[in-house]
Amino acid sequence: MATDPVLASTVAFLRNHPPFDQMEEGLLGELAADLSMAYFPAGAVVLSPDAGPPPYLYIEQRGLVQLQPAEGYHVSAGSVVTLAPGECFSVYALMEKRAVASPYTAASDTFCYRLPVASFNRLLDRSPRFREFSTDYLRSLLRDSRRLIRMHGASAAAEQQAMNQPLRHLATRAPVCCTGDTPLKTALARMHEARVGSIVVVDDARRPIGIFTRHDVLDRVALAGRALDGPISDVMTRAPHTLEASATANDAALLIAQRGLRHVPVTESGVLTGVITERDLFAAQRVTLHGVNRVIARADTAEALAQAGSDVRALVARLHGQGVGAEQLTRLITTLNDTLTQRVITVVAARHDLHGLRWCWLAFGSEGREEQTFSTDQDNGLIFECDGDPADAQLAAAAAARLLPFAQEANQWLARCGVPLCSGNIMAGNPQWCLSLDAWRRQFDAWVRNTSPEALLNSVIFFDFRALHGDASLAQALRAHLNGLVPNNPRFLRQLAHYALEVKPPLGIISDFVLEQDTSDDKDGKGEPFIDLKKSGARLFVDAARVFALAAGIDATHSAARLREAAGKRHLDAMEVASAVDAFHFVQQLRLRAQLAGGEQARASANRLNPATLSEIDRRILKESLRQARRLQERLALDYPP
Repeated sequence: MATDPVLASTVAFLRNHPPFDQMEEGLLGELAADLSMAYFPAGAVVLSPDAGPPPYLYIEQRGLVQLQPAEGYHVSAGSVVTLAPGECFSVYALMEKRAVASPYTAASDTFCYRLPVASFNRLLDRSPRFREFSTDYLRSLLRDSRRLIRMHGASAAAEQQAMNQPLRHLATRAPVCCTGDTPLKTALARMHEARVGSIVVVDDARRPIGIFTRHDVLDRVALAGRALDGPISDVMTRAPHTLEASATANDAALLIAQRGLRHVPVTESGVLTGVITERDLFAAQRVTLHGVNRVIARADTAEALAQAGSDVRALVARLHGQGVGAEQLTRLITTLNDTLTQRVITVVAARHDLHGLRWCWLAFGSEGREEQTFSTDQDNGLIFECDGDPADAQLAAAAAARLLPFAQEANQWLARCGVPLCSGNIMAGNPQWCLSLDAWRRQFDAWVRNTSPEALLNSVIFFDFRALHGDASLAQALRAHLNGLVPNNPRFLRQLAHYALEVKPPLGIISDFVLEQDTSDDKDGKGEPFIDLKKSGARLFVDAARVFALAAGIDATHSAARLREAAGKRHLDAMEVASAVDAFHFVQQLRLRAQLAGGEQARASANRLNPATLSEIDRRILKESLRQARRLQERLALDYPP
């Protein structure tokens, strides 16, 4: 490399900032040689939406550059983003050959490196690292974060990709299989020789029609007195749950947790190619999804279910420690809590006379969205339908009178299992939320037509409902009613959008973040500064996703799924939606990390984070994640102007 001191200084600067810190050595020198330095006095516009596609990629070297919000978006301290030295801008505009969406202005005397567009395009072709960075800026930063975490040996790292692996990469061993007429003795011998715990029974086209496991031997063979020369079809589990090889490890983990399985056949276009086990998913069986599921399935007392709840919390903490990513972990937490709740409901329902009633237990809030974290409480309700006239108030009151004692007892049992009672009393045991289908329809009608901001504030979590246990058709009927109701009420959507815009991303003008201060009495106003990752982080994505979903009649309640579906139905930019989903999950990962560090006694501050405790890379990712939240809010502001 040339020994020119200016060039050497430029290379040294670039090496301290992604993606250049990982760029190929020769290409880094060429990049540095193509850069020019530009000076912008305070107040100067560096890039403007009116100037057309930018001629350069800009890399801030010194000073302050501020990104103003798009036109039509209310400007406030929280809506202006300040870029730090080493950060690039105009990446998206260069990739899409368009003007920038918002103006970039020098807030102080500023120096920027400039890379001409021709050099930018050449670098895209020649450097895989730079191409990855440019095509998916946020995911590139996330990759750098994971790399640094691994370098420092943090076991609680967010290794999202591990659970995103297709099963074809995990189930690589040839499956042990046989046909249905194979003698049981022969099948057991094959299992023993291969040292496997299951054998898959297939038809002539190698499609799975059954499965037999080592754990079936006691109940179905030894205790049942079966002859070993009989066909295995007599003792196999028929129509086993299977997954296609394109499914992910996370899909397998969810299926194992939901169904209490040990072995899942893997297929390609329906043809058996392998078997995935919990051991494959979690090395050395450091976690036991099936074990927790088995404990829950066998629990039939409040004490046993309370122990199962403790096991769930211990398991998800270990999963976090093994690097399961935020999207997968929050879904697993929800799945395990669902399983626990369903068992509680089943056991408690057997203690009450509910014969002849059609009912469904509803989950609201984070549980309804399948986004539960370590720190969560109950948000639930009951929906039921009576025989006879659905508008008959006496019939509804009689049904509710039978359901309420059951619901109240179930709420108390869940509290003993470690899922606290809702402080706002949004629970099935509250008569206000134990309603007939007809009454729930009227309730949603009232919320959608009510112009009171307070009524909206108190109702938003109900729009995230999903069926948890019981007759799911009741919840489906309610969702269909809501989907038909909301799109025809633009005033409600505008109010919901304005509610979503009330909280701005805590992005600073001079500093990176706008921090809150703990002003509790014992802190005397001198507590550690923090960002509330729930109120000022995750909520921004959740609220925006809810508006898009309700406007488009989307059934999904999970925020990521809502955003992904809205990309097509609401004509949102697919790349920006993908970045918003990544940003949401990074904020969720920080929440999980903060909650785990805080322990059981820190519920009040479970979502608080001091950004000063983050690595430089994670600070940058958090800032970029909050920018993505702001972009979602900008889109809402344009769709639903004041």
